[in-house]
This record gives sequence, structure tokens and C-alpha cells, in this order.
Amino acid sequence: MKFTSIKRHVTWMLLMVFTFGVSFQVQAAPQSMVSTEQLLNEVRLADQRDTVQSFLSRNDVQSQLTQRGVDPADAQARVAAMSAAELAEIAAHIDELPAGEGLLETVLFLLVIFMLLDVAGVTDIFPGI
Repeated sequence: MKFTSIKRHVTWMLLMVFTFGVSFQVQAAPQSMVSTEQLLNEVRLADQRDTVQSFLSRNDVQSQLTQRGVDPADAQARVAAMSAAELAEIAAHIDELPAGEGLLETVLFLLVIFMLLDVAGVTDIFPGI
């Protein structure tokens, strides 16, 4: 008698599992074509984000951020939240504007400007000229 009752419970449990399992339908994913341009834009965005993130992970950049009161983790979070246009603009200029370079050129340029102004008589910085 007990065996029949267990068998009946197992049968009811299997019937309930089957009924509920069939009643839940799987939602299909949206079916749309992905163009090559969309795919390239996603890859380009990921590449630009990686470029900016790798720049921020450099030790010299992190020390400069810390000196200026910016937490490097906050900067990383900000980069993660940037739009595609912001990332494109920053990634395009990262290689062009390395930190700490160009000081010698700036000093020489200012020296030439001051010499030209002194020769023209606008200033009297170099009395011997």
C-alpha cells in the first residue's frame, strides 16, 4: 500500500514538472542583421576604450593623477562611462600629447620670440643686442 502511494506522488510530481516545464515558453532573440559597419564600430569602441584604459594604468600617469588629487580608480570608472564620441576624441590625441615632452622646444621658441622683440625695439630684455 505504501509503495502505491509513493508511486502516485512521484507520478503527480513528474506530471506537475512536465506541465509547468511545457507552459514556460522560451523567448526568441530579436532577429536582425548586424551590418559590418555596426560590428566595426563596436570593435573600434572597444579598442579605443582599451587604449585610454592602458594609458591610465601607466605608473607615471597614475602618479600625476594622484598629485593633482584625482583617484586613479575614479578616472578608470569615468573612462568606462564615456560615450563613443568622447572616447574617439581622447584616443585620437593620446599619442600626440605625451606627458612631459616639449619643454625644450617651448623654451627655445620663447627665447627666439624674445630676441625678435628685442631686435624690433619692443622690449629691452637683452641689452647687448
